Amino acid sequence: MYLFFAVDRVKYFRDRSALHRAREEKEILECEMVRTTRSFAMMREVWSEHGKREKAQSSFASAAYAFKQAEIYARLANDAKLVQEKAEQKRVVYEQW
Repeated sequence: MYLFFAVDRVKYFRDRSALHRAREEKEILECEMVRTTRSFAMMREVWSEHGKREKAQSSFASAAYAFKQAEIYARLANDAKLVQEKAEQKRVVYEQW
């Protein structure tokens, strides 16, 4: 009988630590998603400003490259925002479940 309670207690502590690890991982991923989206938006702004400066100096090839990079980062920021929204929708569904 004692062995049954010991095994049950071990399972409880294992499950509890797995729950804590899952929550910590969720928090890390949420923060990482926010940082990634913010980083992409900032890089878009930096490349856009660089393109404007290059265009003002009549360096059109460099300006075209900078604007292309800005567009890439804008697309990445938009995609990251969509992934964030999709994850939030799934979170709501899982909480109802």
